[in-house]
Amino acid sequence: MNLDRVLAIAKKNLRSLRRDRRTFAFIFMVPFMMMIVFGYTFGGDVKNINVYIVNLDEGSPEGSLSWNIIDELNSTDTVKIVHIYTAADASLDPMNLSIQKVKNAEIWGAIVFEKNFTKDAIWSIASLHSGHAFVPSNMTLYLDGTNPNVAKAVSGSISGALQKLLTTKYLLNSPVSIETDMIYGEDTKFIDFFAPGIMGLAGFLVTFMLTIVTFVRERSSSTLERLLTTPVKESEVVAGYAISFGLMALAQSTVILVTGVLLFNIQIEGSFLVALLVFFLLGVGSMGMGLMFSSIAKNELQAVQFIPLVFIPSILLAGIFWPLEAVPEFLRPISSFIPLTYAVDGARSVMIRGWGAEQIWVQLVILTLFALAMLLLSTYMLKRRK
Repeated sequence: MNLDRVLAIAKKNLRSLRRDRRTFAFIFMVPFMMMIVFGYTFGGDVKNINVYIVNLDEGSPEGSLSWNIIDELNSTDTVKIVHIYTAADASLDPMNLSIQKVKNAEIWGAIVFEKNFTKDAIWSIASLHSGHAFVPSNMTLYLDGTNPNVAKAVSGSISGALQKLLTTKYLLNSPVSIETDMIYGEDTKFIDFFAPGIMGLAGFLVTFMLTIVTFVRERSSSTLERLLTTPVKESEVVAGYAISFGLMALAQSTVILVTGVLLFNIQIEGSFLVALLVFFLLGVGSMGMGLMFSSIAKNELQAVQFIPLVFIPSILLAGIFWPLEAVPEFLRPISSFIPLTYAVDGARSVMIRGWGAEQIWVQLVILTLFALAMLLLSTYMLKRRK
């Protein structure tokens, strides 16, 4: 292999990308936009969930547990209490009215405090100390469960308000104390878990799409055929593409990482360079896969048809949006054959756990083998086509 010829091909590709402003913008703007859209969409907490309150509790507003809970809910930004019905509104049938609002999807939930809520609660508290029969107080939560995240946020907010009151006002603690010691990710937010997957997906997808379309276009314009009539070898062509598109993948990864840190304050506990290495190896491998598929395709339309075959399994089974443990067991073995799985796992270990290259060596080896295999297959397919 002649290094000068390899570098000449790499320079040619980089010059072509620089002249093609739309493609150059595509390389950087698409990953940037994906990071922005996914970051703002999935990175925030659920807030201002509209709920109704039906407070039929007969306790006084100053001393009733129900009003104390309502005050606690008002102090949070999770739920937004749109309207409060009291016992004075009994003629309006507030419970059925609120439930109907939930059924009509006008609000997410209705919180109903029963008539003797405070009285039963105080008796229950006294029962814990005196040994009498336990009498639970009744509070009912009617929820629209079409969005599990919203339903979980509402119920969690109510549980938190109730627990806070019991521990601060009534000095009641749970009979079981649970102490949690976070080994990793003590201050981790959902965006910290989510970001490495989006970074890997953006670089993987853009590099694959760009490679497969560019290579087919060069073949259709006979540029590749003219190049191969010279002393240039197929392996040198592939190596030249690997260098040029590998640099593009490295630049993409840098843009995505910097965007995540500056805009979403994602944590990178480990080495920035090791995280870049993970995405670089993935980018080289996706470039080689693009070359391999483009060697099979006869035109750009056929080349584009390969994109969903790669994209859909990667986005669903690589652990980007949910952990692999949530993937059905009969599909889980497929994840082991998706290179993005190892890139996401390795990047998360570096960025959240703070691991170094010595701890993610398995992922790095697999990504390296993936890149080498794709480059060798690309070279073989080019020789076979010739």
